Amino acid sequence: MVVVQVEWLAGRSPKQKEALVAEITDALKRIGGAEQENVHVVLHDIPPSNWGRAGELVEPPHEGSQEDSTGDAAAGIKTADGRGEEPAARATLPDLDGAARVFDLEQPREEGMPVFPAHRPGYSYLLHRHHEDEYADTKPRTSASGVIICMEHTGTHIDALCHQADDLTLHGGVPVEDVQTGKGFTRLGVEEVPPIIASGVLLDVPASKGVEDLEQGYAVTDADLEECCGRQNVTVEPGSVALIRTGNANRYWEDPEGYLAGPGMAASASYWLAEKGVVAVGADNMAWDVIGAEDPDLGVILPGHLILLARNGIHIIENLQLEELAAASQHRFSFFCTPLKFVGATGSPVRPLAIVSG
Repeated sequence: MVVVQVEWLAGRSPKQKEALVAEITDALKRIGGAEQENVHVVLHDIPPSNWGRAGELVEPPHEGSQEDSTGDAAAGIKTADGRGEEPAARATLPDLDGAARVFDLEQPREEGMPVFPAHRPGYSYLLHRHHEDEYADTKPRTSASGVIICMEHTGTHIDALCHQADDLTLHGGVPVEDVQTGKGFTRLGVEEVPPIIASGVLLDVPASKGVEDLEQGYAVTDADLEECCGRQNVTVEPGSVALIRTGNANRYWEDPEGYLAGPGMAASASYWLAEKGVVAVGADNMAWDVIGAEDPDLGVILPGHLILLARNGIHIIENLQLEELAAASQHRFSFFCTPLKFVGATGSPVRPLAIVSG
């Protein structure tokens, strides 16, 4: 199924809407090879009073009026490949007027932190310029600066769509050989990932089971996520970001070997989230999936990477710090994440934030 969400100013006629739906469906059939019955188009009419342009609202609200804000940060056409029925609702950002609490979801970067073997040497910082180097020439002002050495997929980071392929084909039917070079990828690199500004939901799986953390090697299933949603009284909405707490970082971040052996997601959990229409997922473990566990149906390790990145175009954020957010019982929040524009790269360090109003 292909879902296209269009956000435009309210006021279009039913005939205009019918024409747009027909044009979008035809383009996806002609260019993307989608079958007509699998193309869903969702139109969001945005009131002019909820649309800002050039520093001003298109239509300033009348004094005392009640705004029905969507909280969306940008307008345009957004597409998401997924499975299941057309979504009945779309995630919106909470109102952040007034006081807000900010939760920093990034782990500190330092030598000795857990690193997946394929992504070593990991992280190193070298102080290249010392304050004393040119003191005689620049005193009293001096400066210091260093060199950062790190792999893309170390610490808290996001996976670009070019990171994973399905039979040597990237998401959207792009052959690896057409875009892969010695200097990176000419398409689907991390520089193409826009700032992610969306409604977020924390699914605290250990808490839903009455334990502090999940056991090493435990595979979180779709049933676990369903149960967690029920216990927390939350839903995972289309267009949102779903963060899964396993407790692994809280227990093993200072023990790299133990951290690498931690829990992760079963393939069913990744399928479940893809069907929900999320734009990104994240967890407090090394690789989203259970490291080393082969999925019997797909016949691969790290099945979530295949399901989410290559087949559904859903980004994965790994090595999150979710303890403070969980301790505060904040299961709903505004999520902000801005990857660095490393042209052609397969991933980027990030410093995600969860912001809760009030």
